[in-house]
Amino acid sequence: MRRRLVSAPLSRPSEAEPGWVGPEQIAALVATGTTMHRLFSGRDGWIERLGRDLLISWNSPETLRSLLSELEGRRSQLALSIDRIFLRKRWERRESSELALVSGSPVLPMATTAKENGLSFRLRFDAGESIGFFLDQRENRAFLRKSKPTRLLNLFAYTCSFGVAAAAAGARTWNVDLSPRILEWGKENYRLNSIDPAGHWFLARDARAVFLYLSRRKARFDACVIDPPTYAHGRRGLDFSLPRDLGSLMEGLLPLCEPDALLLLSTNYQPWRPADLFREATRACHRAGVKVEPLAPLPCPKDLPEGTGPATRWLRIDPSLHISQSS
Repeated sequence: MRRRLVSAPLSRPSEAEPGWVGPEQIAALVATGTTMHRLFSGRDGWIERLGRDLLISWNSPETLRSLLSELEGRRSQLALSIDRIFLRKRWERRESSELALVSGSPVLPMATTAKENGLSFRLRFDAGESIGFFLDQRENRAFLRKSKPTRLLNLFAYTCSFGVAAAAAGARTWNVDLSPRILEWGKENYRLNSIDPAGHWFLARDARAVFLYLSRRKARFDACVIDPPTYAHGRRGLDFSLPRDLGSLMEGLLPLCEPDALLLLSTNYQPWRPADLFREATRACHRAGVKVEPLAPLPCPKDLPEGTGPATRWLRIDPSLHISQSS
């Protein structure tokens, strides 16, 4: 499992409709080339629009019926063309990670495509509880793209959405993930955006073991994304634990970073906030003789309640105090 799913509180993503994103917000998102976004946030879960499909992540079978009834009543008001509705039964997560089709044709392909800021991404409804894309990173992907890095190191890359965002801005990208199968999915995302994967790197390796490989090839990066799971099984028994291993991961990464490089740290580890990420990063940087400066926090996506999604922190390496490339 890539990411811990957390229940969203009842919120007001749209001032006109408590809990529901309104038609004006949907139209604004579509105008930016975005057809993936949160549609509803409530105490028992949320609804995401994914192109012509909806995915409900719900905690309670008792309240699901009323939600489906309300959703049916709002579909015409929201002016959405919806082919299917899938359900992630969060009350059964220990028993099954499969998504359930609750509305629509079962013969439609289980893989589909939707857009974020004009970029296309492949989504799969038959790959377990994760569809291959995390909506809550939209602002971070947009910021990375606008920053126009020249060389991106994307650790724990999953389906390479950050790599696609950087490559669309002209960067050469290195995507690192343990799973060769998931990286093939990432290559598909590149091709969907007319980006040749052959001009980029997809390394099926443990993130902690890739630094020596990159160092020997004298690879240097002006942007790095570190978005690890809270806990993951590694190869040869080398399990990864975010609170234990983030510092050493940072220390291995820093010699590969150019002066003035951008770093994104992100986590869904619930006890941690952006300040915790900054604390761990500065400790690791101090040990490595590197100074980092925090960038201003990005706004929360307007379709997501405040406090929803991962804790994230953008940092910039201070070139006045930077580790030498020979280290």
